[in-house]
Amino acid sequence: MSKTYPVKVKEVDGDLRFYYIEVGKKQYFKTHRIVWVSPSLLTKNQKGEDVVKFPLRARIVITEKGTIKLVPSDSHTTYDVFVPCGYRGEARLEIVDPVPEVKVDYVQYESERGSLGVSAGVLATVTGEAPIKVRYQRSGRLYGAPSQGFMIYLPNGKSEDLEADIDDLEDLKA
Repeated sequence: MSKTYPVKVKEVDGDLRFYYIEVGKKQYFKTHRIVWVSPSLLTKNQKGEDVVKFPLRARIVITEKGTIKLVPSDSHTTYDVFVPCGYRGEARLEIVDPVPEVKVDYVQYESERGSLGVSAGVLATVTGEAPIKVRYQRSGRLYGAPSQGFMIYLPNGKSEDLEADIDDLEDLKA
């Protein structure tokens, strides 16, 4: 499933504009990660607002100071992999195949202090347009949703949930 983030703008000296997105929420809904975005990666939504829609043909660059940038790239795809937690539970995920070149983990608190649950996410850059295979586990009240399994995120923005046994990792790589 593709994910869309609204773009925020930081203006410097009145005429310089820098674009960024806020990914994840920590305690008291503080932003977990800020990702600076190249203007060429912005698209417009139906309301005419600037957004960034994953997956996209770009790569993540982390500077020496730890700044996270999203820059265009014809040879890379960046995915936003997200696993929601159960009610009052938590989620974990692991990218099984391919190994991402760069990944940025983030969390999403479902309440101010996480007592209603903590979901997990990753921004991951892979070479080419390879789909990403993810193993996930989640706890809490799931209301019929699987507690563990595999997801495949495709470059066209769709995802498939494989409700397989967690031990069938070798079958997934085939």
